[in-house]
Amino acid sequence: MDKNDSFLVFAFIFGIFGLVIWGLLRYTDDTVGKNSPLKVQRSYQITALQYFTRLYNFPVYYSGLLGLYCFIQIPDTFSRSVYLFDWKTPAILSLIALVITGFSGCYLYLELNYWRHTKNIQITFRPQEKTVEINFPEKIYILKEGDLVNIETIRNGGRVQFGYSIYTLKNGDSFILTDRIPGIWAIQEYFKKIPAKFTEKRFPLIK
Repeated sequence: MDKNDSFLVFAFIFGIFGLVIWGLLRYTDDTVGKNSPLKVQRSYQITALQYFTRLYNFPVYYSGLLGLYCFIQIPDTFSRSVYLFDWKTPAILSLIALVITGFSGCYLYLELNYWRHTKNIQITFRPQEKTVEINFPEKIYILKEGDLVNIETIRNGGRVQFGYSIYTLKNGDSFILTDRIPGIWAIQEYFKKIPAKFTEKRFPLIK
């Protein structure tokens, strides 16, 4: 390896390290720093492109394609000769394909279910007024201290996180926000004395 190659490797490694540090600093600024919704007015909304191209979605997409590829390869494992036929190979390949595509299918089904309850929702925090505006396509809620009665959060508790919260208002209305909506963490920071209930479900489908 010559000097140019060594420099490129060095630049690549420290470039990644620099991006990680930059991401952490930006996250700090956006949560507790100068750009926090607790300090300045901020609005949050996620687009379809941002939603479906999140980094941790790509391993699931890859797994789904891998499972489909395994299904396609199953016919090639059969031999035309009855003497050379081995049922173990197609059986194992079929099992692997079913497990991989089953997991990917369940994940994507939940993702689409959550997207229906995430799209076109905008949350705006106004720290000076101490209010939170939640803009749904069909209705707008402007929340202030005392408007929220309780929050019930339903989540799966696994490594692959899915969860949503049901917010109940003093006037009897309620609405759902998923954990895919950016900025929802700040709602409870605005109104800290709200009773909260947590329920764990293996498959937290929003009905």
